Amino acid sequence: MISSKNNSYNSHLGGVILILLVFFTLAFTSCKSSKSTATVDPIKDRSAGYLLKRYERNRFEYDWMGMKLDVDFKKLGETTGFKANIRMKKDSVIWISISPALGIEVFRVLITPDSLKYVSKLPDDKYYYAEPFDRLTELARVDLDFEMLQELLVGNAIGLEKDEGKFRTSIDSNQYLLVSKYKRRVRRVVGVDDRKLSPTDTIIVNPNDPRYQRTVRKAEDENLIVSRYWLDPANFKLVHSIFNDLINQRTVEIIYEDFKEENEQTYPTRCVLDVKEAGNQQQIEFRTVRIATDKTYEFPFEIPEDLERKITP
Repeated sequence: MISSKNNSYNSHLGGVILILLVFFTLAFTSCKSSKSTATVDPIKDRSAGYLLKRYERNRFEYDWMGMKLDVDFKKLGETTGFKANIRMKKDSVIWISISPALGIEVFRVLITPDSLKYVSKLPDDKYYYAEPFDRLTELARVDLDFEMLQELLVGNAIGLEKDEGKFRTSIDSNQYLLVSKYKRRVRRVVGVDDRKLSPTDTIIVNPNDPRYQRTVRKAEDENLIVSRYWLDPANFKLVHSIFNDLINQRTVEIIYEDFKEENEQTYPTRCVLDVKEAGNQQQIEFRTVRIATDKTYEFPFEIPEDLERKITP
C-alpha cells in the first residue's frame, strides 16, 4: 500500500553515538526544500546511464579530511546539541571527538574497516567500548560498511550502484530523480509498480500479509530496499535520498543543502537525516563549520588501563 507523505547527556549521548555511527550508513523534509547550488532552466530527460556517469564525475574526492561540525540530535521531543571534530583517511580510519557546548570532550571514537572503539569521558559514566565493525550490522539490522560512513559525511550517495539497469529516471521539481527498480514479488507487497511510484510517496507494507512474509523469506535484503536519489541538474551533486527498508519497516531520509567549495570541489554544509520506524522518529542534523582536505592528520586514541569495558553501546 502507498500513502502520500506530506537533557541529560547520560541518557542521550549513547543514542547520539548510535545514530552518528549506525544511521550514517544507510542508508528526509521535502525535496523541494533542498537548495540547489545554481538556478537552471527547465531540464531535459536523461537516461540512468547518463546521470550515473555525471554523478561519478562530480563526487567529492579526498585522501585526508578534517571537519568541524555543529550537531543536533532530536528524539521524543527533546534536542541534544554537541560539537564534533572529525578526521578521516579515505578507506582507512574515521576519528571523532564529541563535546557539548562548553567544549570539554565527552566521547572519542575510532572507526576502521575492521573495528569500532570509543571512550566515554562523562564524569559519572566512564567506560570504553571495543568491538568488530561487523557489530554495527547487528545493531542497525542492515548491511553496513566503512565506505558508507565516509560517503555520508562528505555528501556522496550511499548505495548508488553504477548499474544503469537498476534504476528508472524522471524529473521532479526541476531535479533529476533516480528510483531503484524492484522485482515483481516486491511489487506485489508494495502494491504499486516502481514506474508509478510518486517521488513523495511513503511506502507502507503490512508485515502480517502472507505475501510479505513469503517475500522476506525468499528475497535478499537489498531486494527489499527501495532507494530514491535526487540530483542537482547544475552539477549532478546529490541533494536528497530516501530509503524504504521493507524488512525492518524503516524509512531513512537524507537532505543535503547549502553547498560550498573546497579545493575546487562542492560539498554540502548542512545535512538532515531522519530515521522513522514503528511510530518512532529520530533526527540528526549536522552543519559543517569548517572542512579541510589539504593536510594529513593524526588519530590519537588511548584507552586508560583502569577503564571498564562496556559490552553494548
